[in-house]
Amino acid sequence: MAASTMVPMAACTTKPAGPWESLKLGTSADLRAVWFADALNGWVGGGSFNVVGGLVGRTRDGGKTWRFASNVVGERGTRGGLLVSGLRFFGPDRGVATTGGAGVYVTTDGGENWARARIAGGTDFMSDLMFLGDSPGWAAGDNGIWRTIDQGSEWSKIAPVGDQPRVGGRTVHFVNESVGWLAGRNGMLRRSSDGGTTWEQVTLRLPAGDRPTFQDVHFVDERHGWVVGDEGTIFATQDGGGSWHLLDTGVKDARSAAKLETMHRAGGKKDVIDTGDRTPGLTLSAVHFTSASTGWLAGYYPNHGRSLILHTRDGGANWRVEFEVAGEDIHALHVQGSNAIWAVGSRTREGAQSIYRRSLAAAAN
Repeated sequence: MAASTMVPMAACTTKPAGPWESLKLGTSADLRAVWFADALNGWVGGGSFNVVGGLVGRTRDGGKTWRFASNVVGERGTRGGLLVSGLRFFGPDRGVATTGGAGVYVTTDGGENWARARIAGGTDFMSDLMFLGDSPGWAAGDNGIWRTIDQGSEWSKIAPVGDQPRVGGRTVHFVNESVGWLAGRNGMLRRSSDGGTTWEQVTLRLPAGDRPTFQDVHFVDERHGWVVGDEGTIFATQDGGGSWHLLDTGVKDARSAAKLETMHRAGGKKDVIDTGDRTPGLTLSAVHFTSASTGWLAGYYPNHGRSLILHTRDGGANWRVEFEVAGEDIHALHVQGSNAIWAVGSRTREGAQSIYRRSLAAAAN
């Protein structure tokens, strides 16, 4: 088992922001994953350059107080900078965490201790994982897709196989045991119909010159799905991926633009010069729908200290900014049943890290 360094529980302070509230976590680590098994038991995961072996925090009271364990990967993870990139819990005790470069870890005591999972085929940076109920599950990374049928204790690398290209995955989602979707760098979207062993490239009608990195893909059922990424890019399907159409977030500065500088010349003349720099675009980092019509997007402006959470009630045809967060890059959303939606990220400001909560009972408001 991995030894843990425990961080004291943090007192809760709450700041309402419309339907959202901010809860202090008592850590300065970057957070990339959040999961709630029920209304009370939840976890966040991440790390930073000075957190050896990654970090996981737990609440037992619905986010009011948190307790953190660092060095999740134990003696194997002696370097700093390791991130816990994905979390999945099956109840208050058993959970799985993917990490950047250190493989997959399993806990049976709610995150107090972690053991390395057995992985056939080698590992790399695993950026995402998902399960259909309790089983089976998949993890995605730049160089492969892994599958488990025992809640994460053992994994097998199932792709690429033969002469398939490197998968280049950032996010993975399966709608059933056969059909899955993989998205990632350079506008890549792929579909599998055999449980993830082979993948077929899907052609999207991207704007000329665009090659966004897709950060998240989500299907609410077998027909309705969304994939999101850089430059405010969002595509949706209503026919199980037979066709995809580009949506507009409605955010005016979602796309980056050239920074222009006006040079004044003699005689009142002006020259407008392209400085070669660009304004930040909106990176859409997470998407989750609770029905074919109702959903949320999270995104941030890189190196700009500003995040947005958007809400739609018509499947993404129209969006409105529901919450704006200063000093944060929001990376992850999680919907816990019909109770609440949670958001976490990384700080670009001084002060304690926060987690953000929205009651789903207020979703109609």
